[in-house]
This record gives sequence, structure tokens and C-alpha cells, in this order.
Amino acid sequence: MQDSVQDAPGRDIRSTAAATVVHAEAPKAEVARGLTVSVEALFWAGLVTASGALRLVHIGSPPLTVDEGQRAFDATRVAGGDVPQTWRGDLAEAATSYLFRVFGETELLARLLPALAGVALVGLLWLARPYVGRIGALVAGALLAFSPLFVLYSRSATAFSLGSFVAILIVVSLFGYLQNPRSAIAFPLIVGLALAALTDAVATLVALAVVVFVVFEGVFFSNAEVRQAWRAFRRSPLQWVTALIVLAAAIQFGITRFGTSLEGLDLPGLKLFWEMFDTPRDSRPPEYHFALLLAYDWPVLLGGTAGFVFVAMRFLPQRRESTAFQRFLLLWTVAASLVLALTTRREAGQLLILLLPLALLTGRFAEELTGRADWAAAGRSWPAGVAIAAAAGAAAVLMTEWSSGSADGAERLTLIASVAIGLALVVIVLARARAGAIPVLAVVVALGATLFVVHSTLGVAFSDGAEFAVDLRLTPRTAQLRATVDKLARERGGTIVVDSDLSDELGWTLRDSPVVFGGPTDRASAVVSRPDANPAGFVARDEVWRVAEGWYPGEVLAPRRLWRWLLYREPYSDVSAVDVRIFVRTI
Repeated sequence: MQDSVQDAPGRDIRSTAAATVVHAEAPKAEVARGLTVSVEALFWAGLVTASGALRLVHIGSPPLTVDEGQRAFDATRVAGGDVPQTWRGDLAEAATSYLFRVFGETELLARLLPALAGVALVGLLWLARPYVGRIGALVAGALLAFSPLFVLYSRSATAFSLGSFVAILIVVSLFGYLQNPRSAIAFPLIVGLALAALTDAVATLVALAVVVFVVFEGVFFSNAEVRQAWRAFRRSPLQWVTALIVLAAAIQFGITRFGTSLEGLDLPGLKLFWEMFDTPRDSRPPEYHFALLLAYDWPVLLGGTAGFVFVAMRFLPQRRESTAFQRFLLLWTVAASLVLALTTRREAGQLLILLLPLALLTGRFAEELTGRADWAAAGRSWPAGVAIAAAAGAAAVLMTEWSSGSADGAERLTLIASVAIGLALVVIVLARARAGAIPVLAVVVALGATLFVVHSTLGVAFSDGAEFAVDLRLTPRTAQLRATVDKLARERGGTIVVDSDLSDELGWTLRDSPVVFGGPTDRASAVVSRPDANPAGFVARDEVWRVAEGWYPGEVLAPRRLWRWLLYREPYSDVSAVDVRIFVRTI
């Protein structure tokens, strides 16, 4: 080195040329770092993409349910200038009517807004990372992206999906504003709260929970963040004037049903919420909601319950050990549970009220579990975890054999033994090494939940199997019925009268046909009614048309039958159906 330096006496390592080279390369390094994409961002991009595929692919292919058809038919009539008595005018229904007015009526457009709201809901959870944690937000997002019930209602022309999006918008904006009370964050919070009363029961409950939470935290619990945010809001004319303008606009839109009608002074979202408690009570069994949770979303129920217990154990001994977001999740979950317990008009979509906070609680629990787990000790428990997974897999295979009716006595005993061995291993591992066993057991449960969710979600999204989360679904034969009715109208002329009781089932299908729902039949050339009807002066045609089918299991807690349904989506009890017959005039 000394010789080389002496051979180049004019060289100076501090020369301008050398410095230029060093400084010229520095910006390139910064650009390279700026283009780096984090693994977390890739996970979120994949999650949103998968969510979009599950909700948007073939969205217009399955026939509408009766409830979807009734809402879509009402939107069609409003788009044509006629406001029916059944018109609710909530945000989803009113927006759909405007889409119909511009682009025409199709099944795809009827379901488009709920599907887009379902995708946006998953992406919006990215903003919940400061409160749930990075891993927790990913877990919550994955649960909602692949939840069978969320996928089902995101692909449905109902209001529950849009309300879920508004609910998450309110929650994320609220806690963002509590941390940083700026106008840019206040605006989406104000809009979300205003839209809640115009959307559905999911958003309305969250808005009510937010009001109760802010009052209790600010007045009774002396939460400094809440009080500081309230002072910032009062001192900012831009924020409270914006709130007044948005509130006034929301009331106007609600009363006018977004410019479609003037049928009363009530707000559509609040009306849908209070309709859940109408009397008389429906005829559904008491375990209806619980059965749906077990059959469709037990992973969210299990994880959310564990998260609720974990957060409650931190809150009850000393409130300061829990965060404001965790306390809000407790309040939200309790309120949702009470609403579902007290409701008298039960629907499967109402479960989204509870699934939202349970998914966030699951994410919070997963974040705590991964942060506190002793992964070094867990490494010694992996053999037991593999054995438990093997026992669970064997039990699943044997359960499949049993549900198909081909299992003999020995296989049934083996099934019982597999379950017993798996439970015994769980107890032994927890007793010997609890710190190392809990992460392993959580991974095993997550693996089983993943297999269940993937199978169920794909079945819900892309198969035409029996789903007891759906009341009645229109059958493909309705299209043939429409063609037959149109042919009769051309051949016989006159009016074709459809029984008014069939407007929900046939309104959407016959929306462009020359028919009248209800009314006198003295000048009718044909009548469409129930098969056992006997309209005077008409004779029944031979063919009976099945226009809608629905199924609810006679035995919900029947393990063998329920397992077979989970695998093959085949009903194991009587199917409810709506049949119609065409009667033609004889004289």
C-alpha cells in the first residue's frame, strides 16, 4: 500500500472528482430505498385482491333471493317514477335505483354496491393498525375477507354490507381523530355518523355505541384524549360548521329517501334498526343466530370470544390497563350481543353486527399472543401439535365416512378414540408447558379454521348449494315462467293478473312483462297464482312452476348431518318452496 501511494504522488482521496462520485451515488441509494415494498403491504394487496375476487367474480350469475328481488324490484319501480309502499329508501336501495335509472336493471348492478363496499371494508382495516396492531389488523382483515357470511352478504343486494363499511369508517375515523384531532380526519367521521342513520342496522348500532362511548369516556372516565378532541372540535369553526351542514343534509336526504319519495319523517337506517324489534315475534327457533355462527363463522366466534375474555380481564381489575379502543370493542360487542338477543325479527345478515367487533377482538388477541408467546419454548411442543393435528385430521376423515352412512362400528369407535386422544393431548400439553403450548395450539386451530373457511367461502360464493343463511332463493325456472307468460300475453291479449301475494317472489322476474299484481280478474286472459287456487272462469294448466326454494335444518345440532352439509352443501331436511300455476280463461 505504501508503494502504491508513493507511485501516485498527485492523487488525493479528498479530490473533487472522488467527492463527486460519492455524492452522485447517494441519491440512487435513496431512490432504491423509496421503491422498496414491504412484506406487510404485499400481504394487504393480496388480501384486498382475494376479497375482490370472492365478491365480484360471477356476481350476477346466481339467482336473486326473494329479499333481493323485492328490493331490486322496488328500486326498479322508483327508477321509473313509481314509489311502492314497501320502499325503504336506505342508502344501498336508493343508490341502486339511480344506477338502474342510468344503466338499466340487471342482477349485477343490484349487487354491485354491496360487493364494492365489502372490498373497501377489508382495505379500510389497513388504517386500524395503530389500534389493533399490524398482525392484528391483518388477522381481522383476513377473517372479514374470507368470512362466509360477509362474502354471502357482500354478494347480496341487501343493506348489510354497505352498513358494515360505514361502521368501520366511523370506528377508524373516531380513534384517528382522538389521536390527532384534525379537520381532515373529522370530515370522514362526521360523514360516517351522518350516513349511519340512512344506511342500516349495522351502521346505526355503531353510531349509537360511539355516542355512548364518547359520553362515558369523557364525562365519567375522564379520558384525556376524548376531552382534548372535544375541545379541538369546539374551537374549530370549520369542523363544527361542517358537522352542522352534513347533519342537515343527512336529515334532508333521509326524509326524502335520497330524493326518491316523501313518505314520512323517519330516517331509513333508524327505521331498519327499530324494525328488528317489531311484534309479533317471528317463528324462527331460539338458536337461529347461534346456529348460523357455528355453521358459517365459528372461527370468528371462537377468536372473538377469546379476545373478549382477554380484554375484559385487563379492564375489570384496573381500567387503565386497557386502551380506549379495547374498551370500545367491549362496549360494541356487548351492545351487539344484546341487540341480537332481543331482536324479534331475525335475519342472517344481522349477524354482521356482531361479527365486526368479534373480528377486531380476534385481531387484538392475535397481536397480543404473537408478542407475548415464548417461541423458544413453543419449539419443544411442536411434536405434540403435529400429533393433535393428525388426530383432528383422522377425526375429520372418519366423520366424513360416518356422515355418508358407510362407516361401520369399528370406524365409529376409531372416531371417538381420535377425538379423545386429541383432547387428552391438549390437556397434557397445557398442563406441562403452558407458555410453549398455547402458540402451538393457536397455530393448529388456525390451520383448521383456514381449511374450513376456504371450503365454506368458495361454496358460498361460487356453488349453488343449500344455504340456510338464505331464506328463499329464486330458481332458474323463473326465467322460463317469464317466457311462458310473455308468450301467453302475445297469443291471448288482455291482462295477465298475478296474485298480489306473489309480488315478492315474481316482481323482479316479471318486471318487464305485461302483468298486473293484484286487482280484478274479470278482464284478465290469464291468472298466475298458487297451485291450489281456483279462480272463477279459469282452468288450470298442468305444469306447476317452482319459483323459489329455501332450506332450514330441522335439527341444527345434529353433528353427522351438519358435517355432511358442510362438505356437500346438500339439505338434510324438508325444503321450503314456492310453487305457482298458470290459469287460463275458459270463456
